[in-house]
Amino acid sequence: MSATYAELRCEVCDQVTDHELRYAGRLLESVRCTVCGTHTEVSGRSLIPAYVHDLEHRVVSKPQRMLRRASADPVGFTLRLPLAMLRQPAKFAREFWAVVRR
Repeated sequence: MSATYAELRCEVCDQVTDHELRYAGRLLESVRCTVCGTHTEVSGRSLIPAYVHDLEHRVVSKPQRMLRRASADPVGFTLRLPLAMLRQPAKFAREFWAVVRR
């Protein structure tokens, strides 16, 4: 799960403040106002089918993305590939459990 910040208008404190946006993969999982702490989550029921759809898209587009990276930087791609392959299962497991345990 990753987090980023964005300035959004909070419905509770009615101010434009920094909000923490948490993602499971590329899907928004929750939003939290950093001023008043209001926390809004995407329901697990809607998150799982959306995650599966996103995962299918990522798997289908992976060969094309890898080819593009290899063409742009063959040496760098070759050097980074073994570590990237080792990281993928753990990355997938973190994303999957972040979605499922909701």
